[in-house]
Order: sequence, then structure tokens, then C-alpha cells
Amino acid sequence: MLDFPCTYLDLPLYLQKLTRAQIQPLIDKIADQLPRWKADLLTKAGRKILVQFVLISKLIYLAMALDLPTWALKAIDKIRRGFLWKERKDIKGGHCLLAWSKVTRPEALGGLGISQLQQLNWALRMRWLWLHKTEPSKPWAFLPIQVHQSVKSLFRVAIITQVGNGMNTLFWTDCWLHGRSLDMMVPHLFGTISNRARKRTVHEAMTEQRWISDIRGALTVVVLAEYLWLWDLLSEVVLQPEIEDNHIWQFSPLGRYSSKSAYEALFIGAIQFRPWERIWKSWAPGKCKFFMWLVAHDRCWTADRLARKGLPHPEYCLLCDQEEETINHLLLHCVFARQVWFCVLQGLGLQALAPQPDENSLDDWWENVINRVDGPVKKGLNSIIILVAWSLWNHRNRCVFDGVQPNLREVLSLIREELAFGALLVREEFLISSPSYRLVRIADPGHGSRKTSATGVEF
Repeated sequence: MLDFPCTYLDLPLYLQKLTRAQIQPLIDKIADQLPRWKADLLTKAGRKILVQFVLISKLIYLAMALDLPTWALKAIDKIRRGFLWKERKDIKGGHCLLAWSKVTRPEALGGLGISQLQQLNWALRMRWLWLHKTEPSKPWAFLPIQVHQSVKSLFRVAIITQVGNGMNTLFWTDCWLHGRSLDMMVPHLFGTISNRARKRTVHEAMTEQRWISDIRGALTVVVLAEYLWLWDLLSEVVLQPEIEDNHIWQFSPLGRYSSKSAYEALFIGAIQFRPWERIWKSWAPGKCKFFMWLVAHDRCWTADRLARKGLPHPEYCLLCDQEEETINHLLLHCVFARQVWFCVLQGLGLQALAPQPDENSLDDWWENVINRVDGPVKKGLNSIIILVAWSLWNHRNRCVFDGVQPNLREVLSLIREELAFGALLVREEFLISSPSYRLVRIADPGHGSRKTSATGVEF
């Protein structure tokens, strides 16, 4: 016999609700997975991978069995947020460049793809409702399943049933008649049904038309109209005793539940993040993608952002000394930046696509450029654009913190070094798809010679 509370398979078991003292050790174990001494050696992109996959693995195991309280999920989020932005457990709000609710969104919706814990917990808990519906012979199937009301609501929408014998489908509340539930189709009639009768299966309700005898209360004109309409619909239904009911999970192509499809369903209707494919589907290094994600959200510490926060900042752009520094100016409108873009795109034979002074924004120009190429060339050009923007930002930071002077040759040299050391994975199919077969030829102004990178590509 087990004495409660106890631990089984590293899970705390208790006949009552778990206390804070019993849940806190689980949170501490998750925090212990952080590589503290290595944190300073990792880029934000590297820390994102650890937060996204390593810290979440233990939580998935726990959430499958335990309905973790909100305070525990917030405590774990605090650990993840601190490690991502500042390499430690506890940080202040000012250290976070973007709200955590936006960070923990799918990449297609503007986040980093880090799981939102509450939604992940709901998606995992939905598994038990699926098993309860599709495998009612499980030994635990008669036990009540404690899940959040939001989980129950989504599960009702997610399941469509093809009725066979009707023994495993609820007559009033399951979606089985023309893909809808009767409580939604005839709400006034449903209001006259007792709570006990609402638990009838399709087989029970259709046998000898028992659903009619379940109607109680005042029969108003609306109720009678819905009753007659339902009678006509049910007259077309024929149960098949030899065929089991088939439950279909409509958020999956295979019709089977998966935690991934359940999690993604919680974001249906959210606004798409326009540049997400250009950023995350490229061959650029993770640190460069992370930077471009910050650029897309306007969260880089340029002069205009420093000014809004009341922090010291240069009056003019350090690369051109002409206008106020914003992220769009720095990477697109700046005279120095336009020189860099022209040199790089000239090496690709695409100098006609170089940014002009009247461009609206980096995102608009980038989208216009990518729409003018196809296939693997698009993916490779995306990667080069990200790398150039990253190099411009690095050079700007050297001007700010090291006091160096803007140097076009130095920026192009940095781009060549990134290519030479394989920081940009220029794939073979990208190269052979280019018109000149040398898509990454980047001329060095002032020098007629060209060098060959470690990938064998001339520039």
C-alpha cells in the first residue's frame, strides 16, 4: 500500500490538491537544467534554443499528468524569461526587449516559437479527453477528468463524429449531425432537457425516440418550431449497429489528436507576422535571424529608441552624420548603408534592386526584392540580406563603443569573413540556380582582385 503523499515516476501523488511545498521542487528541477556557467558564452539565439527545447522537456512530462496551477507556470516563465534576456533567473522588466506574451508566440505570429505554458498545458491535458472519447474501454475512463473550461470548449469544437452505432456519441452535446451539436442547432429546445437526459448517447436517444420524452417545461412557439425541424433532420439518420462511431480531430490532416495541432488551434485567428518566413526560413546563422526579428519589431537600441527612454544617445547617425538614427535609416536610408547594399547586390548582378532614398521601410523593400526572384535563389538572397544587415549593425556598434570611423571596406570584409567561415550556408541548389553561377561575388572597392571563400564561391 502507498502512503500519500508520495512520489511515483518522479511525479508527486496526493489524494488532495498539491500544495506549493510539493510543487516547488519540480520548479527547482527545471531551473537546475540551466547551464549557468555557459550562459555568457551563448548568443541570444543559443539561449532561445535552450529555453525552447531543454527547459520545456521536463515541463511536458509534468503537464501530461498534473494540472499545474497558474502560479507555478508564472514561476517557470520567470526563469525562462530571465535566462533568455539576461542569462540569469531573476531580471527586471527593463531588461526585456519585448513583452513575454509576444515572445511566446509561434514564429508565424511574430514570436520566437517558445511555447506559451498555459496554452501548452491545455493542449497536453486535452489528450485525456481524446482518449476518453476514442478509447472508452480504458480502466480509468469512468473517472472524472479535471480540465479547464477552455480545454472543454476547444475539444467540443475540435471533434466531429461520424455516427455508426451511436453508442459512444452524446446526442445533445457532440458534433455529429451535419458537423454541429444539437445544443447549438436547437438551443431553445435544448433548454427544456434535464441535465440527466443531456448525457444520453445517440443510440439511447434514438431508441424508441426517447429524446422526445426527455422534453420538459413550457412548449413555446420557438421550442415547437425547433422540435419539428429536428424531427425532420433525425428522420434521415439511420444507425448501423455493426459499425463503431468514428471521431475525427478536425485540426489534423489525419483526423487524429496531437498536442501540436491542439496547441496551434489555440492561435487560430491571430494576425500573421509578415516577414516571418524571410527571417526564419533562411540559411542565415541563428544570431543573425534573432537580430532581424528584433529589427522587425523595432526593438534595437538605436538613437531614437534611446531618446524615448531618456538615455544618452548620438544626435545624428554615426555612419553618415546627416540624419537622426532609426533602425530604418541605419539599415536602409543611410548613405553609407546604401553604398554597402549596392556593392553587395552588384556582386549578385542585382544592383537594380539596391535601396533608393525614397524607400518606405526595410521590410517593404526586402519584400519587394524577394518577390522578384524565385526558388532556391529566394532563400539564398534572404540569407545574404540578413547577413548584410547584421554586418551594418555590428559596424555601427563598433563606431559607438570602440570609436572607429565608418569604413566601407571593413564592412565588406566582415561579410566576406562570415561567408568564408561558413556562417552563411549557401547551398548548392542556390548557386546553380543563379544566372551567373556566382551569386555571392562581392567586389572589394578599390581592389580589382577577388577572393574565394571556403565554400568555393568567388566574391
